[in-house]
Amino acid sequence: MSNSPFSAATSQEPVRPDGDAPIRAAAAGVGQTSAAPPKPVTLRALAIACALMPLLALWVIKVEMVLVTAWPTVTSLFYHVTFTVLVLALANKAVARRRPEWALSGAEILTIYMMLSIAATFCSTDMLQILIPLISFPYYNANPQNNWNNLILRYLKPWAMLTDPRALSAVAVGNASIYSLPMLSAWARPVGFWLAFLLVLMMALLTLNLFFRQQWTERERLSYPIIYIPMVIATGLGDLLRSRLFWIAFAITGGIDLNNNFSFLFPSIPTIPIHHAFEFRNYFVEPPWNAIAPTFINLTPLIVGLMFFVPTDLAFSCWFFFVLYKLELVAMAAIGVREIPGFPFPDQQGAGGYLALGLMAIWVSRRHLAAVARTILGRPGGADDSREPLTYRGALLLFALCFAVLVGMGSALGARPWLLVVFFTIFFIYALAITRMRAELGPASHDLHHAGPDVLLHDALGTHQLTKGDLSTFSLFYWFNRAYRSHISPHSMEGFKIAQILRITSRSMWGAMILAVVVGAVAALWAVLHMMNVYGYSNRVDWAAMESWNQMVSVVVMPQRPRLAASAATIFGLVFALVMGALRMRFTWWIWHPVGYAISMSWAMENTWFCLFMAWLIKTLITRYGGAPAYRRAVPFFVGMVLGQFVVGSLWSIWAAFTDHPVYVFWGH
Repeated sequence: MSNSPFSAATSQEPVRPDGDAPIRAAAAGVGQTSAAPPKPVTLRALAIACALMPLLALWVIKVEMVLVTAWPTVTSLFYHVTFTVLVLALANKAVARRRPEWALSGAEILTIYMMLSIAATFCSTDMLQILIPLISFPYYNANPQNNWNNLILRYLKPWAMLTDPRALSAVAVGNASIYSLPMLSAWARPVGFWLAFLLVLMMALLTLNLFFRQQWTERERLSYPIIYIPMVIATGLGDLLRSRLFWIAFAITGGIDLNNNFSFLFPSIPTIPIHHAFEFRNYFVEPPWNAIAPTFINLTPLIVGLMFFVPTDLAFSCWFFFVLYKLELVAMAAIGVREIPGFPFPDQQGAGGYLALGLMAIWVSRRHLAAVARTILGRPGGADDSREPLTYRGALLLFALCFAVLVGMGSALGARPWLLVVFFTIFFIYALAITRMRAELGPASHDLHHAGPDVLLHDALGTHQLTKGDLSTFSLFYWFNRAYRSHISPHSMEGFKIAQILRITSRSMWGAMILAVVVGAVAALWAVLHMMNVYGYSNRVDWAAMESWNQMVSVVVMPQRPRLAASAATIFGLVFALVMGALRMRFTWWIWHPVGYAISMSWAMENTWFCLFMAWLIKTLITRYGGAPAYRRAVPFFVGMVLGQFVVGSLWSIWAAFTDHPVYVFWGH
């Protein structure tokens, strides 16, 4: 039993020789063995991934931004990338029958999966879809009535914003083209600045993972549940396709999506209710029970399938703390606690939980980090960095350089350097928390809406102590801090796990990640600018820009003192999660999980809590009464539940992208 506060603390899980067991079993299907010498990433894998990135970026932007449907990038496992890899694997099987020497290996297919996943984070609804409206919205919408010239524009740096009137109108309204010299000239300076900022930020995140790669993937051998389905597709597709249980589940979930899409297009066809199948608002109308009125039940098969691979104690903790949170709302309503705006501060509690998870991720790796420090200082007893992409000393210098550049760029925008140091420290702790929870536990979705470092600083310091430059800079950073659903860090660490399992050199995999960052960022920027100039962002994705700039206007007009109650909620969440982590390290019978608490009050949990309950109940019954053999036999069924919705949903979203017609949203909103 590991002493990690993240590790499973119950005996309900099937016994496995190590955390890699399910993935190694899939890898064995293509002859991958731990004794094989490591090989570098192949050039054709890099070329295929880079060629697909612009196409997938257009796909995501079209369905998420233009049609506001389908939402490929809000789950931990991106469905459009998984569908693409499945099609590639099926085509590869056909090639292997005729030209075996042309066929891609499982390692190549998974390298493509990793690169496409990293690239997909940039074009997601939580990244560049926010940035482009963010840097153009205030200049386009400023007028004498809202007085934004004095409240916002005077504190912005024109070289970081879009200011050209014709370009502003084109990107907001659409019916224009980016492919002209005046348009390209108008965008060149702001896009150049923010692209540089993005690349430095991503390089810092990739480098930070190097300090934990060896400990998490090789020593602790964390299970990385999210990559299980891509691993099966790439290395065990033949066995999967021969499974009757897989096809039964695939037909059920795919049939549900097929029916509901036709029902969406032709309302006379009855819908199979899986979204908002039960709404509490229809039955709990009297106080204090109406405090949980917005709660609903979703019956999303893909979430049940994904969460089947999650430890049962995590699934239990997630729905348990969600129900506890809802009962807390009822109790507060019953005793009449309404005087404190925002109480009980769920976002701040979640932020404290995430901070605790990041600190615990550092704590459980403390011996390895101490050895890394000895290596950096040139002292004996250090960690071996001969198989790392960079030496630990080089990685530290690169991370420090990236951190300094980020602080410098933020200072150029107007914020004070010491405040930026705190801001980015919190940001990187969040990144560690998300990466660790994905590496060990694999939640189906994770988010931290409206609880970024700027919110914590607003609460702790009060906006009256922040300069206008601080406020404008934090507003401009909203595009990568509004939520953390599509985050690059866990995808890159999962790439290192793929490299470790399939014997790919970590150095070449890291190089593939860097290439995915550069090509993926450029492809995403092109796709966003192209689509926004054609369709316009107004009434599509300008809501995030409005959130950010309206918040700045409100605090400039009415500066606020520190929100002590909100900061207390953050501290409470931090301490509570740390205590739960300490109890898990000390007592094997402790079933409550700090990750469950941290994500229990989030948007993702609102959408998935009942699916988590179903997955927990099904898995508990299977493992208790059937043991490990029953669990293994059931695995193809739950893979089929996921792929059934992924495949049918992907096909419908592709149809939507070509026809400009919205389709049934099988997951997301």
